[in-house]
Amino acid sequence: MSIVAMGASYKSASLEQRERIALADDQVPAALDRLLACEGVTEAVVLSTCNRTEAYVEAKNDRLGVQALEHLFGVAEEGLAEGGLYLQRGMGAVRHLFRVACSLDSMVLGEAQILGQVKRAFEASSTHGACHEVLTRLFKAAIGLGKRVRTETAIGADSVSLSTAAYRAADAELGGLRNRPVLLVGAGEMARLAAAYLREGGAHPLYVVSRTIEHARQLADQVQGEARPFDERYRLAARCDAVFSMTAAPDAVIEGEPLARAREEAGTAGRPCAIVDQSVPRDVQPACADLPGVALYDIERLGSIIDEGMGRRMEAAREVERLAAEAESAFLSWMQERSVVPTIREMYEKGDQAVERELARACRTLAAARGQAISDDERATLEAFGKAVVKKLLHGPSIRLRKEAQSAESFYYTSSARYLFGLDTHPAGTVCNHCTDPSCHRGEGCSKHRAKAAGEAARAAASPAREAKGETR
Repeated sequence: MSIVAMGASYKSASLEQRERIALADDQVPAALDRLLACEGVTEAVVLSTCNRTEAYVEAKNDRLGVQALEHLFGVAEEGLAEGGLYLQRGMGAVRHLFRVACSLDSMVLGEAQILGQVKRAFEASSTHGACHEVLTRLFKAAIGLGKRVRTETAIGADSVSLSTAAYRAADAELGGLRNRPVLLVGAGEMARLAAAYLREGGAHPLYVVSRTIEHARQLADQVQGEARPFDERYRLAARCDAVFSMTAAPDAVIEGEPLARAREEAGTAGRPCAIVDQSVPRDVQPACADLPGVALYDIERLGSIIDEGMGRRMEAAREVERLAAEAESAFLSWMQERSVVPTIREMYEKGDQAVERELARACRTLAAARGQAISDDERATLEAFGKAVVKKLLHGPSIRLRKEAQSAESFYYTSSARYLFGLDTHPAGTVCNHCTDPSCHRGEGCSKHRAKAAGEAARAAASPAREAKGETR
């Protein structure tokens, strides 16, 4: 089995590229279904935020995992093959998730929101039945690491987040937001964070619009704001000094021409207005930036804002890296226990079965030559000799398998050993040449081979009974 991750973030792809693969919350279940429908994929988690969209799968091997992820993201169709998407395999995927959960990979180092987003992505996958043993262990480890990092280090100093940067951008653009009218477009988690900053900063009045008016009312009640119908967004935006938009809409909810008309009608054309767009895909049409007096901040522009606490958090990042390395080592040990150790055990079990078969044959041959069954002591001597040979032959491969379990290529060595020693009927990720049984395509083993193995086991079990009766060929 192999863990594979693929995605695009603010580091690897432009905002336009990220918009093409962004997934809203209600689109995640369908994305999980698409991944699980791919050959060899047994588990999947999708993480989609304003700065990244990425997916993790547990697959029969790397090749099948990569194929499934390329299918999800439509690599060829979306034109992301050239540097837009990143790909991580094995411990590289584990390391990447740990860095994400610790906010080491965030646009704003130390921001607090990403840990909650990772947790919700895991919960969504679990609820959907797409997360089982491996990814459950991985994501629980990542979430635990993220919590530890925030309590034991200063990576979260100054409570930085994208919402903090958004507030600071508008505040600096207008010379303060106190007693200024502000419009919030959206009523989700990010809108709640923005509303809290705005209320603390003295913004008034505070209007909230959402496609669902009840959601707008709930948020407005929390921050002593005023809920308005979504259709009034242009009229309100024209009268407000700042607009914060953060919806999950697939298309822009604030466009240039309607906003220009609303400002003309309100007599505010040319008046300073800071519009902050915290959504991916973008909520605000780029043409709005061309309107007189309008200053538009999108995700990319927010990323350029200098954070005052960066120095302290950069220093803390070294300690976070150490904690992440510890978590990687612990997860690797678990993976080794889960895959390498059972493989070695099965190798020895198969060796013991071979000894039992050959021992039975040798006993029958000796009994036929002597005309009487061999003694228990003689049988024990032959058995000890056979098992000693098996241990000698398997000692070297076992040592090397344990050693390679520490590398990212552990899967290749383990799967090769399983095939070469006959534990699996065909190489992982390939199709059985003997039949078309569906179990072969799932990598569960050939039904014909299982039947043959069951027959051999039954014959081996019957041999001692025949010997007790003095049966010979």
